[in-house]
Parts: sequence; C-alpha cells; structure tokens
Amino acid sequence: MAVAEISVVPVGTPSPSISNYVAQAVKIVKESGLKYELSSMSTNVEGDVAAILEVVRKVHEACFEQGAVRVLTSVKIDDRRDKPLTIDGKKSAVQSKLG
Repeated sequence: MAVAEISVVPVGTPSPSISNYVAQAVKIVKESGLKYELSSMSTNVEGDVAAILEVVRKVHEACFEQGAVRVLTSVKIDDRRDKPLTIDGKKSAVQSKLG
C-alpha cells in the first residue's frame, strides 16, 4: 500500500478563490473509496498506486471540466514494500519520536 500527497491548483479561473475546485477534487477522492485526509494545502491518500494515480487523473481533469484553462497538479508517492504503510502509521512514527 502507498501513501500519496495530492495538490491541484487550477489557473486561469474567474476568481482567485479555488475552494470550489478543491471541493470537487475532494469529492472525487471520497467517491474513490480510498482512505484520505484533507489538510490546508493538500490531500493525503492511502491505497494501491494504480488506484491513487487514477484518482489523480480524475481530479486533474475535473478542474478543466469546471472551466480552468491551466491546471498544476503535484503528486508525491511514498510506496514502501518492506512493511505496511499508512497515513496514520507515518504520523505515529514521527509523534513517537517527539515524546
């Protein structure tokens, strides 16, 4: 299982606010059935790499479907194969070292 960070930024929109685009992106992620966690700057997603990449494609295309003329999509994928990898596990590993 992999954990990915997805950030999508539509450019060339009628307003500087992009929350409507982000809301649609999160809806797509939610509908995928993948575990996810929304933050103020991106969305973390947990699952199979192929499923994550399919969600990224849908989120990216959805911005164009909503009228954006340019879309910047960033993806970071942490795909660890030697032991289970989860969003919660990654956070817990750091928090345990903080004391």
